[in-house]
Amino acid sequence: MGAVQPLEADGDQAWDSREPVGLTSSEVQRRRLAGQTNTIELKTSRSVADIIRANVLTRFNAIIVALLVVVLVYGDPIDAMFGIVMVFNSLIGIVQEVRAKRSLDALRVLVVPEIGVYRDGQRRTVGPADLVLGDVLHLESGDQIPVDGPVIDSRGLEVDESALTGESVPVDKPTGSEVLSGSYVVAGSAVVEAGKVGADSWVNQLTREAKGFVLTQSELRTGIHRLLGVVAWLLPPLSALLLWSQLRSESSLADGMISATAGVVSLVPQGLVLLISMAMAVAVIRLSRNQVVTQELAAVEGLARVDTLCVDKTGTLTTGRLTVDTVEVVDDAWSDAELSEGLSALVELESARSATTEAITAAVGPGPGWTVSEVVSFSSVRKWSAARFDDHGAWILGAPEILLDATRRRLPSRAAADRIQHRVDELTAGAQRVLLVAWAEGDLSDGLSRESLPVDIAPVGLIALKEEVRPDAAATMEYFRRQNVEVRVISGDNPRTVTAVAAEIGIPGADRYVDMRTVTSIADIPPDTVVFGRVLPEQKRDLVRFLQEQGHTVAMTGDGVNDIPSLKVSDIGIAMNTATPATKAAAQLVLLDGRFDRLPVVVAEGRRVIANMERVSSLFITKTVYASLLIVTVSLAVIPFPFLPRHLSLIAAATIGIPAFVLSFRASNEPCRPGYLRRVLRFSIPAGIVAATATLAAYWGVRSPLSDATLDQARTAATITLTLTGLWLVYRLVRPIDAVSGGLLMVLAAGFGALLVPSPLSEFYALPLPPVRVLAVIVGVLMLIIAALEVLLAVMDRYSLVDRWLGESAPRTHERRPTRTGAGTASS
Repeated sequence: MGAVQPLEADGDQAWDSREPVGLTSSEVQRRRLAGQTNTIELKTSRSVADIIRANVLTRFNAIIVALLVVVLVYGDPIDAMFGIVMVFNSLIGIVQEVRAKRSLDALRVLVVPEIGVYRDGQRRTVGPADLVLGDVLHLESGDQIPVDGPVIDSRGLEVDESALTGESVPVDKPTGSEVLSGSYVVAGSAVVEAGKVGADSWVNQLTREAKGFVLTQSELRTGIHRLLGVVAWLLPPLSALLLWSQLRSESSLADGMISATAGVVSLVPQGLVLLISMAMAVAVIRLSRNQVVTQELAAVEGLARVDTLCVDKTGTLTTGRLTVDTVEVVDDAWSDAELSEGLSALVELESARSATTEAITAAVGPGPGWTVSEVVSFSSVRKWSAARFDDHGAWILGAPEILLDATRRRLPSRAAADRIQHRVDELTAGAQRVLLVAWAEGDLSDGLSRESLPVDIAPVGLIALKEEVRPDAAATMEYFRRQNVEVRVISGDNPRTVTAVAAEIGIPGADRYVDMRTVTSIADIPPDTVVFGRVLPEQKRDLVRFLQEQGHTVAMTGDGVNDIPSLKVSDIGIAMNTATPATKAAAQLVLLDGRFDRLPVVVAEGRRVIANMERVSSLFITKTVYASLLIVTVSLAVIPFPFLPRHLSLIAAATIGIPAFVLSFRASNEPCRPGYLRRVLRFSIPAGIVAATATLAAYWGVRSPLSDATLDQARTAATITLTLTGLWLVYRLVRPIDAVSGGLLMVLAAGFGALLVPSPLSEFYALPLPPVRVLAVIVGVLMLIIAALEVLLAVMDRYSLVDRWLGESAPRTHERRPTRTGAGTASS
């Protein structure tokens, strides 16, 4: 516990002599033993062991490990190179999830200094974790409230609840009202009882939703999982069929097992998951250079796919600071300079600095140094502050509705009062906060008092303040408008205030707003509503779900604890730099410098990844298709498999791995469209059929009695044919050819040709150079196959055969994904 402090009794913040007694030391001890403390321990994420287990014990790894065992038992370790991909894929998944875990484990919402508490009749200072249920707290300006509880005695207490509710205006807390943990005292002081502590407090109940790592939904990952599911069903029957045929066709058990393993390995698109993870990891590194922290790899893809962006006002569209928009005199007897001088002298005296006083000081400059004879600090009960200066009279600043009545006696007519009121109404309609500046002579008999104004005061001027809009907000909103992304503003603030801000930055339809306090059912809200005001945290979450149920992919921005529920259910959560640690941990993207114009950079990076991964996926799935056809055909024909495992490793590297790696970094700004899997299959199925046909034609042609080639030469012919077919497919995917892709294809073709020249390297890959007649067969087959591929692709595209196979006659606007409510799955 902290040291005992004497109770202060100074001016407007003083308490009377009847100090609260608070709990006794024995009562505090009993409540600690009963667990009624303000400490909380929640599991923030999976343990490291759980993360490793989820990324290592996968279906994909189980298949690869089983095949590795077969190769190591029956064959040459050289043929086990395919296992390296499994190791790297698991490592990337583990590293990414551990990073997310560390971010969540660092979650801290209440980072507060010691707080005043009454115990044993004395006021002490203790840390928030030392508080217990029933403690009596002393709160004053600047304190962050660590518990929920009723206000026992309020002296003009005002609380900033913007991080909790989104309301940017301080809230009055009279005696008998309730204060919430996580809010700040901005004015006045109070005695509060700790009614809810620890896990029962409101902020911890909200924060609990942030404490659990859930992977972002990814169309790329979902499509790959669907493909892997199909492969998993195909593997057992095809493996059994191939093993049976190879044991019958090969001379030994070892040769049969290795041939069967080669076929099964070719079925699994093992490098696809790794390459997508690597491409997204590179995107994460690029974004970090732009001050964007990406909590999950898939978030890069996610923002590029959104069609609806939901933004909060305070801290997102605005900086959270106030600026002075207008300072104007309302009486010609005063000049602008006199108004500014009196205003600066008055706000300079405020002991508790606030966003309002800081904005006014920035606008009118420092005070003139007048001598002060009396000061009345601002109170939310009075709604005005005042000071009397020697030789300069009394200056008053406060709410127009309070001060105007007191000024009517000094106004020349009722019309003058109406004119001021009309101007106040005009400024208020523009969502500005309006204050009236008044003046009273220094020799008035009644003078100033702490509860009443002078009888006769004169209006001097009006000052209008508004929230400072982020300088990059308008340009960013215009970018999303051009990208056909709808923007919805969801805020806890007054809907008219929110509408004014939305209109200022050019959000289309900003005048279509709704006050959520008047809404009984979200389903009744007009679908074209753009601004939602007075929104509760649970309503924010329900609004996001409502938009998702309409088929939208939704991104949500926020900075307060009240944004956590909506960030968790949105497709992509984005936290600003001003966000609480809890909010940042709940989001997938964090803008470290708070610059809204970073979002277009994220979208561009996501589009690059999506477009390139679609091309890469087409290559990998083509391999799965032709491998399946080769296995079925070879098994039914009961002939040796056309490849050794090392052949397939070489083919995969030359036609898939290296091209895919280079393509993953290719610049692209193609608009994102749903239907990733459909487009991939539209290319891969015909391409796989053609590749398998070419390989089998060359293999059988070389092994025919007319050729009289050995099995090794036939396998070399099959390897050459499939490699060159694969390079043609790469060319087909990257058209039009640029310098990088053209150079890549030339290097790959030349490198493969060099491997066929007799050397230790050709012996390592078991590729004896075939005779000229074999090469002639290969050339003839390739020419026919390329022509057939172009025709087949055109036919399938024209008649949408893949769409019909998938049960989809037309592209959908959005592929709905399940709400993220549970633990995420590990990467495959």
